[in-house]
Amino acid sequence: MKSFKEITKNINSDLEYFESMLADIAGSQRDTLNEILEYIFETKGKRIRPVLVYLTARLFSVPDKSTHNAAILVELMHTATLLHDDVVDKAVLRRGKQSVNHKWDDKTAVLAGDFLFAKAMKIATDDKEYELFDIITPAIISLSVGELQQMSNSANFEVNREKYFEVIKNKTASLLSVCCKSGVYTSGADKYMIEKASLFGEIIGIIFQIKDDILDYIGNGETGKETGIDIREGKITLPLICGWENMDDKEQNRIRNLYSIAGNDRSAEREIISSVIKHKGISGSEDVMKEFKNKALDILDDFPESKAREALAAIIDYIIERDK
Repeated sequence: MKSFKEITKNINSDLEYFESMLADIAGSQRDTLNEILEYIFETKGKRIRPVLVYLTARLFSVPDKSTHNAAILVELMHTATLLHDDVVDKAVLRRGKQSVNHKWDDKTAVLAGDFLFAKAMKIATDDKEYELFDIITPAIISLSVGELQQMSNSANFEVNREKYFEVIKNKTASLLSVCCKSGVYTSGADKYMIEKASLFGEIIGIIFQIKDDILDYIGNGETGKETGIDIREGKITLPLICGWENMDDKEQNRIRNLYSIAGNDRSAEREIISSVIKHKGISGSEDVMKEFKNKALDILDDFPESKAREALAAIIDYIIERDK
């Protein structure tokens, strides 16, 4: 598997410019807000969202000012939602360091998130990126809907594939979809290619979330990724669904009862993980992930051959094979 750095080497100049835009946003603020924004932006992560914007734009042209605006808009909005999520989840860590709500307080985290939303809107209006903003903002609505759907499914113990995919399309896939859609839009490609890119991004998002859900059950000894967080929070994810479909009524009833206490009982959590693995919940989820991979590759074949297309194909493998 190629490293992420190797996959994205052909867009290094784009990503450097992107980082300079983030630095300008943080540096242009005063006192505490400047400190908070620098703290938020200093942990880069993989920058998968702007990477998708730049690579999809490069399928057809060289990134321009609108492409850079698309990259910064999706990143600001995504970061804002993470700040708010951490408050809701009472998170202590984000990407290996203290979350903003833990380092400062909940009010600070919420207001910082609000600022990033407002800053995204100002960038869009200042540069008259109305069409671009119209493409991106529905994803934020979808994110909120997805969170509410997931809460409802958890409360009612809805072990249901259809409802699971509704949630992850809204929660995870919607924003990756608009990354690809906005990238191709800024390249000047036609509506057919824009919608193809949107579908490709949605599938990438689905694959990404399935892999996350698998890792929550199996973790990784080398990275020390903690398992069982989704179970503790009562989330119904694909490994459980796939395992559930292979369980008899007695085992399903046992798992339902264990789920009701898993939030406060680590032994119940471990029993659920063991049963899901035993009943092929992980292998079943991996099979589903591979089906979506094939769909994504079929869509990529519709785009012109280029280094950007090769990189997008490599990103699919990277997401599937990652261990954290």
